[in-house]
Amino acid sequence: MPLRLAFFCLLLPLSGCVTYWRGQEIDAELKALQGQIEQINEDGRTHRQKRDEQFAAIEARIGSMEASLKDAIDRLRTNSADSGLEIEKLREELASLKGQLETYKHEAAQQPDDGLPTIDAVAGAPPLPETAAELYRYGYERKGAADCAEAIRAFVHLARKFPKYDRADNGLALAAECQYAQQDYTGSLRTLKLITDDYPKGDKVDDALVLMHDNFVALGQCKQGLLFLESMINDHPTSNRIDEARRKLRETKRTCK
Repeated sequence: MPLRLAFFCLLLPLSGCVTYWRGQEIDAELKALQGQIEQINEDGRTHRQKRDEQFAAIEARIGSMEASLKDAIDRLRTNSADSGLEIEKLREELASLKGQLETYKHEAAQQPDDGLPTIDAVAGAPPLPETAAELYRYGYERKGAADCAEAIRAFVHLARKFPKYDRADNGLALAAECQYAQQDYTGSLRTLKLITDDYPKGDKVDDALVLMHDNFVALGQCKQGLLFLESMINDHPTSNRIDEARRKLRETKRTCK
């Protein structure tokens, strides 16, 4: 039996030793579950694709209207009053569409494709600190004050601007906790996946796996959530959250139908 699975057996005294084949089954299920989280990310990419398609549709509509406007102007030379009214209507609609397109483009430019959410500052919010340490401290203080919106804004900015800062993954973990508290479970899962993907050797992977369980349970997918707890217990036996993970594993197994 591989060493990894041997550890897994030792860490599950309450539920019985997991067989080699069950271990392989869990590994396969975890890979499938990672696929689900990838799908969550893909949904975001699909949203961006649809947005680009909307841009193209608006631009096509603008081109069509400009052609109609030119035609109406040509017909106005015949002194048609109807053509004059049509021109004014077309000009108004054309200006509206162009304004809408510029707004969409501006919003799109503010959304980097890095997997991180885009958080707008609430009215009256102060400028974010400039240094990594100050950003982290500010986000931590705002989370402590139950101001999750501002905490997420700070931690996302920290991860985006200072991805190599030694507490960037800690900030993402706190942001994911806030998203969970706000019942943004899919958003929290996206943030947690950034931790496991971008900071696999950091000290927040075990926390991420526990919170992934919590998010899936909240989404009504407790069986998937169990896999993350089992992975956490298996791969992080010295974690300071191991007792909590085992307790949650027992509770979820008891209630999961």
